[in-house]
Amino acid sequence: MLAGQTSSLRGARRPPGVTSASISAAGRTAVVVKASAGQKYDYIIVGGGTAGCVLANRLTADGSKKVLVLEAGGMGGDMTSVVPAGLTRLFQHPTLDWNLFSTKQQELANREVYLARGKTLGGSSATNPTLYLRGSPADYDSWGLPGWSSKDVLPWFVSGETNSKGPSKYHGDGGAMKVESPRYYNELHGAFFEAAAAAAGLPHNPDFNTWNRPQAGFGDFQVTQWNGRRADAFAAHLKPAMGRPNLQVVTGARTTKLATEKGSAVRAVGVEYTIGGPSGSRQTAELAPGGELLLCSGTAANPQLLMLSGIGPAQQLAEAGIPMVADAAGVGQNLQDHPATLWASQMKPELEHIAVTSELLTDGDSSDPDLQIRFVPGYALDPDAIQSYIKVGQLRSTKQKWPTGVTMQLLTARPKSSGTVGLRSTDPFDLPKVDLDYFADEADLQTLVAGVKTARRIAEQSPLGRYLSQEGWPGASVTSDTDLEAYVRKTACSGNALTGTCRMGLAPSDGSVVSAADFGLWGVSGLRVIDASVVPTIPGAQTGAVTFMLAERAAALLTKGTPIATAKGAAAGQLAMV
Repeated sequence: MLAGQTSSLRGARRPPGVTSASISAAGRTAVVVKASAGQKYDYIIVGGGTAGCVLANRLTADGSKKVLVLEAGGMGGDMTSVVPAGLTRLFQHPTLDWNLFSTKQQELANREVYLARGKTLGGSSATNPTLYLRGSPADYDSWGLPGWSSKDVLPWFVSGETNSKGPSKYHGDGGAMKVESPRYYNELHGAFFEAAAAAAGLPHNPDFNTWNRPQAGFGDFQVTQWNGRRADAFAAHLKPAMGRPNLQVVTGARTTKLATEKGSAVRAVGVEYTIGGPSGSRQTAELAPGGELLLCSGTAANPQLLMLSGIGPAQQLAEAGIPMVADAAGVGQNLQDHPATLWASQMKPELEHIAVTSELLTDGDSSDPDLQIRFVPGYALDPDAIQSYIKVGQLRSTKQKWPTGVTMQLLTARPKSSGTVGLRSTDPFDLPKVDLDYFADEADLQTLVAGVKTARRIAEQSPLGRYLSQEGWPGASVTSDTDLEAYVRKTACSGNALTGTCRMGLAPSDGSVVSAADFGLWGVSGLRVIDASVVPTIPGAQTGAVTFMLAERAAALLTKGTPIATAKGAAAGQLAMV
């Protein structure tokens, strides 16, 4: 037996007030089965996040395949995560979060941006706000990939879920992923809806996940919860499978290299990983003949691990002194996210009893809106939405009162800018170098400036305005476009929807990293990438639902041979060798 450990990572930010001793004390030790010496596996899943949990469940269901899951974080099911009200304590959590920050962003007043990434079985599905949104049909049709149109992906969304709305063309009732409507309602929700309709002429949208009407409108998001508890990928998929004899799960296992061998072609043969941090126990795990590595470590970690293993842009590998295994120019490119800012107002003292809740709602201003507004009947303590949540968590831990008010979180739903992920160094315990490059396309900046103006128009309407006293963020004195642009640049944060750094496509010549036909990495046999990093263009939605869908499709391909595309167009990545 092996005690899984969570190592401290170089390049990670320690949350304010947390010492090394308190980090150690806060960690949870999970007893797991060690990868058996001499054991070989049909599949090694690197990363026990959303996609990894789905795949582990599906691939071991019939007992015929031996599967190993390697997760750098700890066991899932932490009560801080399971109870949705614990969300404010999950950001920059000492053991459940990677504490990853971007490089300093010139377009954001030279700030580093915090990027919330779950570090536990279940990954970010165990630490995110649980919002369940698929995006619009046009999001998938725009990919232009055989087998990935909206008509192709809808059945996988439906079959993968059990929805409290009941079965329909757009919702399922037999899937492992649980989805329900928010259970808490506050009179400020209704006031926001009325004000949104009056200010922007928006219609009510009763369900953002039905594709028989435009997305624009106001209404409730559904959430990945069940009976008021978080329904993450660990609870839905991995935990029920943990007793299977053909499944081994190792937590506290930092994968440091993908092992390959060159013969007539390049093939993945196993992994190297470490238990207990840089000075910990070094291990290897091997694939059985015909076995495969499934890389599911996420949009930030996948490019780092590929490059450390010699798979990436040739020039970057040469500069880092890493011997090249495969020249994959697209690795680490095409990073996309939802840049965000906020507007907030305090409430009139006599109405303070109405707040607070954490249910999140949405609004938009076109058929496929560029802007998403989440309404929170609580006052933002910081103009950076994520830092505001962190400060609320600190207030709750000291039993201090949260000032009353309302907040509208504003997101660029369909950004045009993209960034990159690369290496800080060749040390696998350094965190990846993430350059978000927000506002490289100024249209994304203008979307958020327009969002602040829209929030103000909504707040001015009597249904909501009668509750409010004075604007806190950005402040009534911030009125000119120049000042609003400066406010957005100084406060922009991540919508925590990182995608695209191993994007899928039709051939290596289109800049893609993996094949849209089978998730196979171009140039390396026996290696597939399966998670949000393969998304070609970010949908106007939180990416948890998309990742579940991708993993379900990959699992069906691997277990049943269910093809991604029946028409000609997408070549198989496993056949493209260097």
